[in-house]
Order: sequence, then structure tokens, then C-alpha cells
Amino acid sequence: MPTTASTREIQSDFDAIAKLTPTGDHPGQLDRWLLAQLSSRGTVLEIGCGVGHLSRRLTATFARVVAIDFSQGMIDEARSRAGQTSIEFHCADMFEWLPRFRNTYDCIVTVATLHHVDLRSALRQMAQSLKPGGRLLVVDLVDRSGWRYVFMNGLAYLAAGAHEFVSFGGLKPWKLRRAFWRHGRHETYLTLAEVKRAAQEELPGAEVRGHVIWRYSIKWDKPVR
Repeated sequence: MPTTASTREIQSDFDAIAKLTPTGDHPGQLDRWLLAQLSSRGTVLEIGCGVGHLSRRLTATFARVVAIDFSQGMIDEARSRAGQTSIEFHCADMFEWLPRFRNTYDCIVTVATLHHVDLRSALRQMAQSLKPGGRLLVVDLVDRSGWRYVFMNGLAYLAAGAHEFVSFGGLKPWKLRRAFWRHGRHETYLTLAEVKRAAQEELPGAEVRGHVIWRYSIKWDKPVR
């Protein structure tokens, strides 16, 4: 598991982050890419929904949105910010939730969540919960350390700063930044090569890409048999 934090510590970190996350629409760094991959009008499951920024945007594409998160604080905030939407928010562990819903979802989306768990196990469980023909979309953090990535990482810092100014009207609030830093001390990330190997083993034919702002994406359509 790519974190040294305990389950209780992870929940506590995100309960705190939930309270510090400003209200308003603060899109994720790859939300535009992710939303462009959607086409279904059926049911979508978002894993690791946080305070529900993406969940609310998914209602424009899907008839039913189910969103789960490990942090009760995140779920409480997501519900309070959902307005009149009919999103179904649940505080749940993905490994307890997914086995209950085999061949259920037209789409599963997860952003910046899988680095807390074993990637292969997560991909396997999510694949089993998709309907045949359903689509899995993953966005998560990637390890891009080393001298050969100096130029790309420089571009990433510039892009990340620009994203914060667009999303928050300036730099991310310092208390929120500190909370993420404190949480991130416990984490390690996979390299893009490691992600590709895991995807090849669990999701044959998956499309895996690296993105500038220290992210990778996986897009996979479950075969229809």
C-alpha cells in the first residue's frame, strides 16, 4: 500500500481538509479531459468524491450519480454543497462497496484516490463492478522524480500555479495547502511505467497516459461478451 498512514490517520486528514476546502466550483486539474470522455446517460459511480465538485458536474451527463468517500467529513460537506441535485452520497470503503455491486455501473470515475490503495486490486474490483460496455476513468498522481524530468516538472509548476489562480482566484489558501502537505508526507506514488504494467495486467487494452501536472490517466471500456 503506497502510504504509511493508518486508516484512521487518512480519515482524520481528509475530515480536516473537507472543512478547509473553499465553497464554489473549483474544478480538478484534469476535469476537462475527464468530462470529455463521458457519453453515457446511465449510472456513474465516483470513488473518492471529496466535497463533490466533480459529482455535481457529472449530473449533467448521467441520469444517476452515486458518490462514495472514505471520509465522513468529506461526505458531510458534499451533501451540504449539493443543492437540489439528487446525488447519492455514501461514506464507504471502496473495497467494501464494490463487491456488493457487480456489473452495475455504466461508468466509474475516480480522481486522486487510488494512490492510497493497491492499484491492481482497485482496478480489478472496479472492472468487476462495471456493466459490460461500461467505461472506467482513473486520474491519479504519478512519481516523476529524477533529472530527466526537470524540464517537464518546471512546466508542471507553472501549469499548477495557473490552475490555482483560475480555480481559487489566487494561490490555494495556505491552511488548505498545509493540510495537503501534512497528509502527503505519508505518501509515495507509482511511476508511469508501474501504472502501465498494472493496467496491462488487470485491464487489457486500457489507454494509459501521463499528463503534465504530475498525473496519469487510465481509460478502459469493459468488453461486451
